[in-house]
Parts: sequence; C-alpha cells; structure tokens
Amino acid sequence: MMVIPQEIKDLFRRDNVTAETARHIRLRFFDEDVKLLYPEDTLYPSDDLFPMDQEPCYVIENDQISYESLCLTESLCDDEDLILGACDASELVVIVADVHQDLTGKEFIATLEIGGYEMSLGIYRVDSFERQADRRLKKIIAYSRMTRFRKDSASWYQGLKFPLTLRQFRDSMCEYIGVKQIETTLPLDNMMITKTIDPKQLNAWGVLQLICEINGCFAHVDKTGRLKYVFLGTAGLFPSEELFPDEQLYPRGMEDNENTEILNYYVQSATKYKDYVTKSIDRIQIRQEEGDVGIEYGPGTNCYVIQGNFLVYGKSSDELLQIASTIYENISGRTYRPCKIVGPALPWVEPGDGILCYTSDDVIETYCLKRTMRGIQAMRDTFEAKGKPQQVQRFGIQTQLIQLEGKSAVIKKSVEEVSVRVNDLKEFTEAQVKIMADEILAEVTRAQKEEEALAASIRIQAGQIAMKVSKGDVSSQLSIEPDEINLKTNRLSWESDYSTMTRDGKLTCQNIHAINGYFSGQLETDVFFAGDNAVQFGDFYVTADGSNILRSTDGSVSIQTAAGGPFGSYTTIYLKSKSGSTELSDHHLNTSLVEARNEMYIYNDWWGDYSVTRTCRELWDAVFNGSDENLKQNIKPMPGPVAKWIIQNTKVKQWLWRENKNHDMGMIAQELEKTLKGYGIDYKFVDVDPKKGTYYIDYKKFIPLLILAIQDIYSKLEK
Repeated sequence: MMVIPQEIKDLFRRDNVTAETARHIRLRFFDEDVKLLYPEDTLYPSDDLFPMDQEPCYVIENDQISYESLCLTESLCDDEDLILGACDASELVVIVADVHQDLTGKEFIATLEIGGYEMSLGIYRVDSFERQADRRLKKIIAYSRMTRFRKDSASWYQGLKFPLTLRQFRDSMCEYIGVKQIETTLPLDNMMITKTIDPKQLNAWGVLQLICEINGCFAHVDKTGRLKYVFLGTAGLFPSEELFPDEQLYPRGMEDNENTEILNYYVQSATKYKDYVTKSIDRIQIRQEEGDVGIEYGPGTNCYVIQGNFLVYGKSSDELLQIASTIYENISGRTYRPCKIVGPALPWVEPGDGILCYTSDDVIETYCLKRTMRGIQAMRDTFEAKGKPQQVQRFGIQTQLIQLEGKSAVIKKSVEEVSVRVNDLKEFTEAQVKIMADEILAEVTRAQKEEEALAASIRIQAGQIAMKVSKGDVSSQLSIEPDEINLKTNRLSWESDYSTMTRDGKLTCQNIHAINGYFSGQLETDVFFAGDNAVQFGDFYVTADGSNILRSTDGSVSIQTAAGGPFGSYTTIYLKSKSGSTELSDHHLNTSLVEARNEMYIYNDWWGDYSVTRTCRELWDAVFNGSDENLKQNIKPMPGPVAKWIIQNTKVKQWLWRENKNHDMGMIAQELEKTLKGYGIDYKFVDVDPKKGTYYIDYKKFIPLLILAIQDIYSKLEK
C-alpha cells in the first residue's frame, strides 16, 4: 500500500464538490525510458523524493483529456482461482484531444493531483494511439513495464554460469529485461539454481512466474515502474456468521495489517460477494507432472499443486520438502471472500492489499487481486477477488520446455490399467510397468544426447511372451509362443559346452549330424573348405568360379581345362619344383630347360636360349642343300680363275681347341673372311653363330671350288 498523508486520503473520501477535492491528471511523455528514483513509496510532492532529470517531450493536462475517459486496471491474479506466481501487466486507457504528435511507443508517467499533492499512477508505454470517430480525439492504450518480461530470454538463460543462487538468477534476469526491482529478500533467495532445461525459446514472463511460485508470492510492477514481489497478508477467521460481532470470537488478523484498507462506504447496488469464504490452502504438493508422486507438505486436504517448475528439477526429497514448507508458510491461512466491491477511488491501494468492507449484515474480508479505477472527477474504484471454495488448478505454463534434470514417479490406477513410471531426466532414463487385463508390459529406456536411444521391453500375454532390446534402428526380438520360438536380431552369438557362435557368424560345433538340406556361402573345417569360388580338401582345391582349375595348396601342381585360366585357353598341366617349373598343354611345352610352342627352345649353358627348331632347320638345309633349278635365278658359270684364286689364297692351319685341347686343322674364319673381302668376293663362306656370337666357316661351299679346280687340272693334263 502506498504511503500518503492521511489528509489526502480524506480528500479522496469526500464528495468532489470543491476546488480542494478537484482531481488533475497529467501525462508526461519522454523520448526514452523514464528514469526516476523513488527511495520511498511517498512519491510527491517532495522534490528530493522525485528527482526528475529528464525533460518531457510532450505533456497532456486535464483540459486535453476527454471527460471521465481515464481507466486504470491493475491485477495481481485475474484467474478464476488463486494462482501463485501470477504477474499481470497494468493497463491505462485514456482518450485525449488535439494531440498531433504520434505518441506510439513512447513511455510516460501518469500522475494524479488533489489538494496540491501529486501522486504517481504509474509508468506506462503507449501500445496503440488510434483516432476516434470524433477526429479531434485519440485513444491511448498503454501498459506497464511488466510487458517487457514477455520476451524470449533463451539466450540469456543459455549464457548463465551455473550454479548460482536464486537471488543472482532473478537479478540477472531483471537486468537483462531492463526492469529494476524493489529491494527485498525472498525466502528462497539462497537456493542454488542449476541448468535443468535446454530451451530454444524461453519467455521471461513464465520464468518470473516460477520464481514467485516457489516463494509463495506474486509479482507486480508498481507505480514507480519497479518490480515488486507481493505476499498476501493473513486474513481473519470466521468460525460462524452467528459469532460476529463478538470480539473474542473474531480475531482481527487482516484488520490489524497495515496493508489492509477498511471500506466504510461502498456502492451497495454494484457490490456483489459470495456466500462462502475460500478454504485455506493447507497442503502443498511439488511434482514434475500429473500422476507424479512427488512430495507433499501440510496436514490438510485443500492441496495446492506446483507442477513442472524447472527451477526445482533435480532437487532431493529433503530439498523439495524445505521448498514446500516455505510455500506453505506464505500461503496457508490466507482465506478470503470472492467479491466485487465498488466504491470511491482509493489510488493508494495496490494489488495484494487487504480489503475489509463492512456491510449492513456482513463483513467482506478479501484481497485486492484486481482493481479498476475509472473516471477523473467522479473517480471510482472496483476491487475484485475471484476464487472457488476449494483449489481447482490447471497446468501448462512450462509444457514446451525441454527438461534436463528431474526425477519423478508416477502411479496410475484405473479400471483399464495399473501402471508405475519412474524417470530420471538427469540420467535420461525411464522405466515403467503396466498391468492390464490382457497383458503385462515392462519397459526401460535411455536416450543420452550423444548416443542412440536404448530400450528394452517385455510383454506378457496369455499366448505369448515377447522381448525386445533396441539401439536406434538396430534391435533384437524374441517371441515365445505355444508352438514356436521366434528369434530376430541383427547379430547372434552364444557359448555352450559343445557349440559356440560369434557375433560375426562363426559357428563351432561338435558331433554335427545333418540329414539333407542346402548350404550356401562358405564352409570350413581343419581339412576341408567350401566357398563361393573354390572347394579345398586336404592339400588340393578345385575352383568353382568357371576357371576349371585343380591346384595343390603349395602351387606345385595345377591342372587347367580348356575353359580358360591363368595359363591361357588351353588344357594345361603345371608342375613346379625347386629345380624349375613345367607347363604342358595341347599347345605348348615349357620347362626350365625346354620350351615348345611353334618352335622348341632348350635352355642350358651350352645351348643358351636358341631355338632348337631353327637350328634343326638350318642343319637340314645344310645337309640337304636344295639344288633344284626352280629354286634359283640369275644362273651363270662360275669363273674358273676365281675358284682357283680362292683355293690358292686360302691358308690351311692347325691348332688346339681351348675347350678340350684336341688337335684340329682347317682355316681360320676371320682370315678367310679378310682374304675374300680383299679380292672382292662376297660369297658367304664365313658367318657368325647366333647362339654364341663366334665365327664359323661353311666348308661345303668349297666343294664347287674344288670341282672347278679339278676340272681345270684335267683340262691342262689333256692338253
């Protein structure tokens, strides 16, 4: 409740029929935020309590305000039932005339002056500034700084350095939003806050609600533009209406509270109130979700439930009990009568203050949960408080938050099922058991961020037991039914006394006995192997890929059919030993010493790698020298003198062979070649051995020369 002089309060209570009781409204607009300091709730007219360093950009006085158009609405909780943590924005609506400057988005301070005393009605920002049917008039709709909290603050939350105290948490948030707080200490200011959610969006208004909820209070931006935490005062007790007005039976809890306003005058025709008083909240439950066992504190049955408040995720049972105890102390015993009271304007009354109204036959003891002040000269106040006899709550403020911490145990009982679900959001695990008329289901899941989801379940029905374990898209399933057992998995392994199988499919068994059947793939024992490409038995294997090869494992023997293979498209026998290798086919013979295809080659130190075939052909040609006329051309007599010269100039020598030291005789090839070239004779008497590169003499060419020489001798003898 605002503190103003009692004589000013009396002026508001009097009929407004004199200049002294006349009300004056003033709206000061600024181009930037209003920066005012108020050490006390006494705002005016003391200059030291209202330092004003800014000059307004526009001022609207009484004469520009349309008659009685002012409407100020302030609310602590406008719900059908009392909701802890509620924090509604105040709204000011007024119609002004002859204002040509656009005031949209500008912040202003509204004041009310009476009897020379000017008091603040609050700081607001123009949300809309619309022209009316009368073109001179414009309607201002403005809201308090509470609307600043309707802002996404996920980046602020993600940037915090956890853990931190609740006091540090709320101070940081208000600094981020740009709203100052009235200095106060909340009951749970020392509670440690950890990072329990990972939000992509986070409304600061919702966070403010949660802070107030666990402290058993409400939030309101007061007339200085600062955030104020509001606690409801303790109400009086009415055991029975028949007991009033006996003072001994009427403890005056609310009347004695300094924040309670007593109404001695009200408009009876417009005032309404319920016949019941709301029941005091006498039990507190804190849970994570509906069905969660959570913790409870308090002896009664009118339970207030706090659900889904991420500020308490991950707290132990003892910590939750302490939090519930704090809430209980600040909300229990608060009873009030739902009502709507219309009376003279009392601008010093603030949301959350107590209201005590004496009627002709009853007493209305309630709270100012909402107030609407209308008019200027005929200014009236309407105080409202809604509520039901017993708590009826609705949830959903934080249903879109991604939780990181928290534990819950949910027990559900109905005619359809009995189920228990326990989860640990910090460890990302959840287990549940459901019992229904036709089946029992047990399931455990885990889903860490950096790993694929893990899950295991057992389902029991009258005709089946089904088990499943999965990791992401990979799963193993076992189904047991009366007539079969079905197993489905990505990889299967087992180990027993006489058989084992590894996860990659390697099977090891003893005493296998199989009757008929079909096998595909690869089969292997110590001495036998059968695969897609070959079959091996002992030291030999046969290909099964169309190459038609029989081969020893050491590669020393290989038989290939004409279907083709590494040795060509011929049936081939391949032999290999330390001394060399041999290939024998219908096309060729090839060993380390002999090779035969179209020609035969012999490989040794003497023969080298010269073709045996060519050698034999040359030898044949040498022995059976073709002399058929059809094989020759340019035939003419051999000159006798040439033959004689060759025989006469050929030198016969004797020698010892270097290789075996044997005596021999004949001609020296190099000398003969030189002699013949010197006389210009180009007959091929001398050649080079292509195998060894040594010279040799074709002695058979001397036979024609000798015939000519003998003929020449006979000719001379006959003469």
